[in-house]
Amino acid sequence: MTRSGSTGSDPLRRGITRLFPIVVLTISVLACSSGDVPKTVAVRHLGDSVEVGSPPVEHHLTDVVTAQLLAATVGVRGLDCGRAQVGSGFVVGGALVVTAAHVVAGIDAPVLTVAGEEVASRVVGFDPVADLAVLQPVSDLHGLAPLQLGQPVAGSVGAILVHEADGPRLVPAGLEMLIRATGTDVYGRPADGRDAMVLAAGVLTGHSGAAVVDQAGRVVGVTFSRARGGDPVAYAVQAAAVQSLLDSAENSPEPAGPCID
Repeated sequence: MTRSGSTGSDPLRRGITRLFPIVVLTISVLACSSGDVPKTVAVRHLGDSVEVGSPPVEHHLTDVVTAQLLAATVGVRGLDCGRAQVGSGFVVGGALVVTAAHVVAGIDAPVLTVAGEEVASRVVGFDPVADLAVLQPVSDLHGLAPLQLGQPVAGSVGAILVHEADGPRLVPAGLEMLIRATGTDVYGRPADGRDAMVLAAGVLTGHSGAAVVDQAGRVVGVTFSRARGGDPVAYAVQAAAVQSLLDSAENSPEPAGPCID
């Protein structure tokens, strides 16, 4: 079923506006593992506070665009040092798949769920700072049309392409603001940071690595975290980092890093 959305001033964005201080926000990653304490990352933004509106009710993407997006959305899973890891991903040019680095850390051969079928893959790009990974399926992806990258626009409405047990779906999302996230990489090591965005969206465990798309269906970000405390606030790295990793994977493939302790 097609769903659509609106900007923060639109009456469809009903509900109480939440004020989040943005000196440092502690957020938990979305990959599903077997009983582990969620990893955290600090998000810093130069400002006093940010108004995060309620998630949009609808996303306003057309039926044609929605069908294309759902077809290019995949599930990602594997065993990370004996622990089951589950996340989302999406198809890009060169028949590659992008997901979050913490979803595949320590996994030699992630298994993709594509159109209800399982496809083996290998990691060819891994960036623990941006929390991004590039996977190369070992077999054809049935001619799926790759998604294109775009630039995020603060104050716009789009959708998050998540993959769950019963298949892919679109979650309406408000692109609230662009930030610079600093703190640590996926292993807890000090890092310079990444260009990210704050989303008004209800995301769940297992949604890490999902594409954030705009009204034209272009990927503008990749989810990596959500706010703690149950508020429908998510975080995504901006798409420019995806292109950078794709270029690196083409010129110098890099396998997945070790398991996350």
